[in-house]
Amino acid sequence: MPPAFMVVPTTNARTAVRMLHKSNAAAAKLYLAGSKVGSWTSHANASMASGARAVVDGFDWYVKSHAADGRTFKDLDKEAVVVLSAGSVSARVDVVLDDGDDLSGRVVLWDGPDLAPGSAPVIACAFAIAMRTIYPARRVTTIGVWQARRQQLVEVPFAQAIAHTSAANSILASL
Repeated sequence: MPPAFMVVPTTNARTAVRMLHKSNAAAAKLYLAGSKVGSWTSHANASMASGARAVVDGFDWYVKSHAADGRTFKDLDKEAVVVLSAGSVSARVDVVLDDGDDLSGRVVLWDGPDLAPGSAPVIACAFAIAMRTIYPARRVTTIGVWQARRQQLVEVPFAQAIAHTSAANSILASL
């Protein structure tokens, strides 16, 4: 099992996102402030403290960015197994949004490097396929790749994400 400092920030942040969408921003922020990652913002280890602050600041950014986005919440944590020629991968769409009469998916990342805009369509690919599997009768407009810890987001049109299936398959084959 990985150490707590590797899993707690993402676990707490994902819970806060769920609370935001199921309840409200105030409750979600209160939860995050009282969580383990919230307590780590004043940790004696400077690296632990700055990492925890990045998650808390990233959540504040997420709340503001979601409000500015304007689309309404539909569902959370929708998951499907995506089969590519190189193998299968489980893809969980963190947030599903109503986009007019259509749907949009959002993947919220809490770790990893800066989000290079050119990599977003490849990242979005498996999630686009998952959305098509989960909602076969609905049109999907975009897959948002939101790197909350780094306060970056890229909205990838569905067709562009699907067009990167070969690249996603190559990456899966290399693992």
